[in-house]
Amino acid sequence: MGNHADGIRPFLFGVRLLLWISAVITLGLTAWVADHLKGYRVIFTLVISVLTAVFYIPSLFTALMHRNRGYMIPLDIIFYALWLSAFIFVAQTDGSANGVTCHYYSWDSGACRRRNSIEAFTFLSFFWTLCAMCLEIANIYLDEPAVTTHPEKHITTAHGANNGTAAAMNGEHTQV
Repeated sequence: MGNHADGIRPFLFGVRLLLWISAVITLGLTAWVADHLKGYRVIFTLVISVLTAVFYIPSLFTALMHRNRGYMIPLDIIFYALWLSAFIFVAQTDGSANGVTCHYYSWDSGACRRRNSIEAFTFLSFFWTLCAMCLEIANIYLDEPAVTTHPEKHITTAHGANNGTAAAMNGEHTQV
């Protein structure tokens, strides 16, 4: 089953790289907005993107590890929820900046383009976190070794009789 896990690792690396790139782009866009405008929703998204950019650098290396034991799953679950809430915060903003209200049909204002870009890259970060979490779980599931021994069966020697070490390995007690 390890061959399937070998096939997942490059995809996991690619998804984690796309997540990191989306978080860095979101970081740049929200940093500009936080510098020029005020609002707690953009600060929340800025903090999440900074934390993602820092904490997900090791995930690029763990994605390629041969014996990846799901080190990033707790972080994926936490950041999945954080990116979802950041996306909801950004989507709830009306985008009114400098007296211009952004609608889906108005693409003429620079503030609307920035807001729409932040919303798009926040969604991409959320989506790539979800994909990375699913691939990480699949990687763990497919990398599990197949069970070849059965503890309920007795180990026999070449002569067909149980010896004391075989019984001891099975948890049985032998009398001398």
